Amino acid sequence: MAYQRAYFPMKYINVTQGYGDYSSRHRLSYALDLAGKDSGKDEVFAPFDCKITKLYQPKDTINHAYTVWLTSTKKVLCRNGYYGYLTISITHPSEISNMRIGEIYKQGQVICREGKTGNASGNHIHLEVSKGKVSGWSRRKDGNYSEYVINNAVKAEDYLFLTEDAIIINDTYKGEKYYFIKESDITYTVSDVPSEP
Repeated sequence: MAYQRAYFPMKYINVTQGYGDYSSRHRLSYALDLAGKDSGKDEVFAPFDCKITKLYQPKDTINHAYTVWLTSTKKVLCRNGYYGYLTISITHPSEISNMRIGEIYKQGQVICREGKTGNASGNHIHLEVSKGKVSGWSRRKDGNYSEYVINNAVKAEDYLFLTEDAIIINDTYKGEKYYFIKESDITYTVSDVPSEP
């Protein structure tokens, strides 16, 4: 049986903001801000066979940003060995007016281009990953700070492979290094993955 692996949706990996206590806007999430190779609008690809499960137009969000949620249409193999369904959200694409809920994309197909809709100073995507068939955000609070976080959030770098032709421009934010792995670095075999029921 052929297993589809889950990939980062961009060829150029340029971390412009990480997460955790040292992050100004992602303190309660595992969100990564990824810019492309330069200040332009790089293409964003389907990380696996997927469908659109939720769309936010600017009127739907506090900071007036486009967001699209993509859920895998079948189980996918992840870099940490998890085999199951994944959902990702992509915020700040330059345009989503041609997208519709239920629309299907094949892995590697261009979905959109990075942008700066909403509260963004430069072209990038705000990427969040969710384990399972879950779309949407929940608000989390810590004192006076609050943040909308994808439901069932997991760390993107734990679940998504880089494609073999991916180029890492920057993998560090405020001294924190994020470890991105290509599929050739896989440390388990497909036989370790349970069969489909």
